[in-house]
Amino acid sequence: MILTLQELITPDELALIRQKIATVAFTDGRATAGELLHKAKNNQQIPGNHPVMKDIAHVVMQALGCCDPFMSLAQPRRLATMLVSRYEPGMAYGLHVDAPIMGEPNHVRSDVSFTLFLSDPDSYDGGELAFDSGSGETAFKLPARSAICYPTGQLHRVRPVERGERLAVVGWVQSLVREPAIRELLHDLSEARELLAGQEGSARALELINKSYNNLLRRNAEP
Repeated sequence: MILTLQELITPDELALIRQKIATVAFTDGRATAGELLHKAKNNQQIPGNHPVMKDIAHVVMQALGCCDPFMSLAQPRRLATMLVSRYEPGMAYGLHVDAPIMGEPNHVRSDVSFTLFLSDPDSYDGGELAFDSGSGETAFKLPARSAICYPTGQLHRVRPVERGERLAVVGWVQSLVREPAIRELLHDLSEARELLAGQEGSARALELINKSYNNLLRRNAEP
C-alpha cells in the first residue's frame, strides 16, 4: 500500500532541515548502491552516518511518530537508516527495489520506505517518484513538507530531473509486522475503527473490528 502524508512537518521544521543541509557537502549517491545499481543510480546524498543527520532524523522521526496514518500502516519497530538525497539536472535513479538489509554492524530489515519532499514542486521539472505496477507507472511529486511511504520491496524509480534541484529525506524502518499484506489489513481495520467510533448503533461493529485488529496484530507482530 502506498500512503501519502500531507504536511508531515511544519514550515519551521522544513526551514531547519534546509538550514542543516546547506552546511554540508554532498557525496556521490552510488556509495550506498549495490554493484548492480551503480549504473542506475545517479544522485548525490548526505549519508546517514554524517553528524548533521542526527538532528534531521530527530525532526523527521518525531513527526512520523505523531502521524497516526504512518504509525497505523508502518507499525514501526526501529529505524533502519535515513539520508538526504539531491538530484540536479540530468540525474535520476532507475527502476529498483531498496536493499532488504541495512545498517552496520547491527543489521536491520527494511520493511517500509518513506520519502519526505523538501523542494517545492514548481522549483524543479521531472524528478517524480514513480512506482511500477506491472502495467504502467503511478508517479508522485508532492509539495514540500509532505511525504510518501510504501513497502520497501515495491519497484520504483526517480525520473530524470530536467530543471532545478530535487531535495528529499529518504528513510527506511523495520516494522513489527513483516508482511506488507498484513500491515495493510491492520491499517484498514484501524481506519474503519476510527470511522465507526462515536456513531450511533456502531458499538457491536466497533467491538468486532477492535477484536479483529488486536488479534491480527497479536498473531503477526514480532517485537
